[in-house]
Amino acid sequence: MCIPCLVGQVACCCGSAACSLCCACCPSIKTSTGTRLMYMFYLVICTAVSCVMMSSSVQESLKSIWFYNQICASAGVNCEAIIGVEAVYKLMFGAACFFFLLMIITFGVKNSSDCRASIQNGFWFFKFLILAGSCIGMFFVPNTTTFIQAILYIGMVGGIFFIVLQLILLVDFAHTWNASWLSGAEDNKGWMVALALCTFLMYAACITGFVLMIVYYTDSIGCTINKAFIGVNWALVFIVSFLAISPKVQKHQPRSGLLQSAVVAVYVSYLTYSAIASNPGENRLVLTNGVQTMNLTTCFQGTQDSTSNTISIVTGLVFVFIVVIYVSLRTTSSSEQERLTLRGNAVDEPSCCCCCGGGDMDDVESGKEGGGQKVIDDEEDAVSYSYSFFHFIFFLTTLYVMMTLTNWFTPTDVQQTLESSLVNGNNAAMWVKISTSWAAIIIYVWTLIAPACFPDRDFPS
Repeated sequence: MCIPCLVGQVACCCGSAACSLCCACCPSIKTSTGTRLMYMFYLVICTAVSCVMMSSSVQESLKSIWFYNQICASAGVNCEAIIGVEAVYKLMFGAACFFFLLMIITFGVKNSSDCRASIQNGFWFFKFLILAGSCIGMFFVPNTTTFIQAILYIGMVGGIFFIVLQLILLVDFAHTWNASWLSGAEDNKGWMVALALCTFLMYAACITGFVLMIVYYTDSIGCTINKAFIGVNWALVFIVSFLAISPKVQKHQPRSGLLQSAVVAVYVSYLTYSAIASNPGENRLVLTNGVQTMNLTTCFQGTQDSTSNTISIVTGLVFVFIVVIYVSLRTTSSSEQERLTLRGNAVDEPSCCCCCGGGDMDDVESGKEGGGQKVIDDEEDAVSYSYSFFHFIFFLTTLYVMMTLTNWFTPTDVQQTLESSLVNGNNAAMWVKISTSWAAIIIYVWTLIAPACFPDRDFPS
């Protein structure tokens, strides 16, 4: 009798009771929301530690790790930096394995009465220990080339899958935003003014961005790749903007307009900037004292010091992390899974917040009164989101963050200067980003032409 009771008390103290103690002054919260916030906190910790791993001081301290000499035998002067990159790969891959394990465990959970639901919504201390053990355990795996390359390829595949999900949700967000504000404009013209203003500001930002890219990332005699990327993507933005308001599209989608294309245009301009900023440079023939030599020349026309590079990298990481957390939380409910097929229901109620689904506040108000924070079990009859799909999204998110932090760099490639590659970019990162911009255009164009190509199918207006 005592042992089961003791086990139950320990589980309680390491689960919901501990959270109630820490959050006694917090407002009421649903179980499903609190659970997702906790897993988001886990991901924040892993990302923060990975960022620390990339710092020079930590890379210096990593010399004490047992596999340091093994890596330095082939890395040469790049040894410390490569140690940091491999540490990020191993730590984030350990976190990815943690979410993958939870994805398998929680597959098929229907309601909170399932014993696996308690694993999903509790035992936070023990799950944190498992997460830490998974990350630390990766450092004890033999540091073979095959193992690192396997992590790299898994990360690339997972990162690409996450990019596709991210782009689909971006396009869906644009359509949802437009539908919401247009429905409000039927009764209040202020919504139409706000819609027009947002559209104008986004196109202004897009045009300004492309102009600045031309000024700072091209010159008159070279930078062919940068010129091609800027020219092609600017032309694509113009084409999709015209397509969105073309009579053929308007016939099948009366609510199609410039707001959606403006959202896509801003995102494409950002990806174009990221791509050309990741361009390591190009080889040019330079005539010196009558002798032609091949010289690697960067295309950035300004002064690029370490401080500005650090600010740029940190800003990019913050933006990426906000995006991946937003997408992770948006794509876990059943309605959002339907949106991944671009067939979800349109939003009819106008709102200034088009990124968050409406919650049922009645459930919150009916929570049990207690001495601390009210935690409402909103999954007694059925789960409010797919546990397994949630962890699948976090699995992909972790892999995408891993590849982003390392700039899609291959740790075993020691033929180039690693520090320059991580700061100024590399070809892999450049092509991933520019390909993402083209994929965004393709997905958006498909949402425009699909109703005309398949008139018998039901598409959201």
